Amino acid sequence: MNHFSQALRAADARLTAPEPARSRILLEIAADMDDLYQEYLARGISEPEAENAVLDHFDLSEDALRELVRVHDTPLHRSLEKVSGNVRGPWSRLLMAFLALFVTVGSGNLLFRGRLYGEASGVIWVLVPILLVGLALAVGQASRLYRAGDRWNPSLGHGTARLLGLAASILVLSAAGLWVELYLSALRVRSAPAESLVHLVGWLYMASATLVIALSGALVLGFLWFFLEAYVRQHELDAASRILEGIS
Repeated sequence: MNHFSQALRAADARLTAPEPARSRILLEIAADMDDLYQEYLARGISEPEAENAVLDHFDLSEDALRELVRVHDTPLHRSLEKVSGNVRGPWSRLLMAFLALFVTVGSGNLLFRGRLYGEASGVIWVLVPILLVGLALAVGQASRLYRAGDRWNPSLGHGTARLLGLAASILVLSAAGLWVELYLSALRVRSAPAESLVHLVGWLYMASATLVIALSGALVLGFLWFFLEAYVRQHELDAASRILEGIS
């Protein structure tokens, strides 16, 4: 039984943030309240006195709630949540699962072609470790979510955004590496103008192999972020609903 459901329902009625930011704010308030409540109990304070002390301590005024909304409902958050929140219905999830499977199988088939790595730019040996780190993070995040079950912990949603950052870094580094390779090719053309076509075709061939690896890796990490983020958001909605109903 949650001791502060009534106060949280009152705060929920005054929150102006849309979902899932609203649920995230309520979960943060509930977690802070419960931590302080447990601290008071550990000091030997009785349960009724601890509950009153927690309610007196927390400022759930309009200004405080507006500040929480400002922190949790930024334009970036809304953009990302709009993307991940589009898959809520069973048919949408099924369609996205098939699409993700298709892309993952296709990307995996390309990423396991050894010849492709020999034809690509040397920057791929920076990209591949980034991809492996992203895969390890995704596996770890999925494992934490699975072990958590119905229990909610604010730390459960902290790892997914890193996958997007790693996917973006793969794209940025591959583009930077190709520009460097293009510059080097231009220097070779300058020193040997008669071989300009050979150098240009060679760069295009190398750039194609590099982009295949970079885009495949970024797509895999992007889909992993998408599904993990959607799961976390649904988990937040369910946890907030249980708290408002007074269920721990």
